[in-house]
Amino acid sequence: MRDFLELAVSAAASGCVYGLVALAYLLIMRPTGIVNFAVGEWAMLGAFGAYVASSVVQLPYAAGVAAVLLAMVAAGWLTERIAVRPLVERGAPVLAPILALLGMLVVFRESISLMFSPDPYPVPYAFGFGRLELGPLAGSYQSFFIIAVSLVVFAATWLFFERTLAGKCFEAVALNRRAAALMGINLARVTTLSFAAGAAVAGLAGVVAGANISAHYLMGVPLAIQGFTALVVGGVGRVEGALLGGLLLAFAEQLTIRYAPIPAGYAQGVPFLLLMLFLLLRPTGLLSARERSG
Repeated sequence: MRDFLELAVSAAASGCVYGLVALAYLLIMRPTGIVNFAVGEWAMLGAFGAYVASSVVQLPYAAGVAAVLLAMVAAGWLTERIAVRPLVERGAPVLAPILALLGMLVVFRESISLMFSPDPYPVPYAFGFGRLELGPLAGSYQSFFIIAVSLVVFAATWLFFERTLAGKCFEAVALNRRAAALMGINLARVTTLSFAAGAAVAGLAGVVAGANISAHYLMGVPLAIQGFTALVVGGVGRVEGALLGGLLLAFAEQLTIRYAPIPAGYAQGVPFLLLMLFLLLRPTGLLSARERSG
């Protein structure tokens, strides 16, 4: 039983990381309808930013994370201005910015591969490397830190969408862009803010996950796949669905690695299996989007 509870803490931490990446997808997709597969590379940029802030610039952890998040906001803003806004202003179909963002994915990855060697780079732990026991639950400091930070981010995002006027503007744009524009909502500003927020959340996922897996220029694609799977499993229209999907995916992976009589490498196929199953059997995910009353 103790072994299972320790596994649960580790899986919950991994699930929170997947949930943060899924949330980055959602923050952009919800008001714009654009699927940005570059969020995995944003997480990779966040991990490398944490390495530079701690090992090169030698900033304290909190200051380094703040600097990384500000840099990620700028990266999201720049991505929207370069790859999305020109196409939207010309009336291009939704597929056009999606393909442009795939091009940005390559730009981000190749830029990092040119600036850094293929070796993994250490990302600092928030509270060092240690073990914490809370009753029957036990795990590393970093695991509990990831869980706590993720819960705060998800709670803040839920409150933003459900309890603030700005969040209602995002909802209005998601429901009907033309009607939202007629009501005076600045569509370009909403799109820019969604990309900036998505980049910040993805960068945060890279910072907290990088302590466990190190920063590597190929880390983005697995995170993008896991985050997208978490979003589909939990439900594309719900903030809490992103977290639920991430947790379910992580537990499926961890239980497969620990208890299934198959090589551990096969666990990499769990996200694809869950993705196919949910797309075939329940494409709306576990939590369907709420019906909005007019």
